[in-house]
Amino acid sequence: MKRYIAGLACAATAVLGAPALASTAHAQAADPITALKSQFSSGRGVNFVDTTKVQGPQGNIVLAKRTGALQFGPSGISASDQTAQLRFKESDFEGLTEGAEGGEGETASKVFTGMTKPERVVRIKNTTYVSGGILGEFMPADKTWVRFPGDMLGFTGELSQIVNVAEPATLKALLAHATKHGGTYSGKITFGELNKVSPWFRASKLSGVTGRAAKSVVSWKLFLGSDRLAKRLVTTYSMAGSAESKLTVDTRYTGWGSKVTVKAPPADQVADMKDLDEGAETATSIPLLGN
Repeated sequence: MKRYIAGLACAATAVLGAPALASTAHAQAADPITALKSQFSSGRGVNFVDTTKVQGPQGNIVLAKRTGALQFGPSGISASDQTAQLRFKESDFEGLTEGAEGGEGETASKVFTGMTKPERVVRIKNTTYVSGGILGEFMPADKTWVRFPGDMLGFTGELSQIVNVAEPATLKALLAHATKHGGTYSGKITFGELNKVSPWFRASKLSGVTGRAAKSVVSWKLFLGSDRLAKRLVTTYSMAGSAESKLTVDTRYTGWGSKVTVKAPPADQVADMKDLDEGAETATSIPLLGN
């Protein structure tokens, strides 16, 4: 399977309701962290759109797009719902399964097919539900979701925005060493620092952060509105194993304070990992960007 995982990495490198009015307290917030915490009310949240581009020898290529919403509770993010689409075509993977035999070849073929389909991820407290994408290819015929007893953002998580400025601890870590120009902040932070403070980052990195990966540097720029809430976040960092290729993720935030309700899928539509077809466990161990 390692040969096909390497092929997958090569393909990834080459191809790639209504908002509430801001209160006076929001508008007059003394700093971005205070402004963010003022949004933490049950049933309220914010919408976002991520666009991921690969910058490399082949030029600037759109790799993924993700849309979603964060639901808040009194102390922060309580749930999220996002759908991501990788910009792959089945033709991008032609020849990568040649020579494979039996289950190994079938698993690789399903993984590649799944990468061409949308993946939806719903997170509620400590449980994650995934529909479509890679795992959708291993689902029982009568189920449309698979449940994980833990925190993850699907296979598309680490190909989307891994920095979440709706987390107070993450925002604080970013601003601690930031440069400010008007309503714009910029700076750098390492994977290791993010791994310590950010549940969102840890859920994004399926393969975890170990060794040299912890020293990987994320350059970021955060644009705030007059209410001191995030309007846009742009992050850039090198892809694992490639000094020439970089990922840039541009996230736009809209509808701060709007009503957001994230619900778990119907129980009769949910499978557990043990119910998936053979090969699913192997598929879940494939890091799309490596360590």
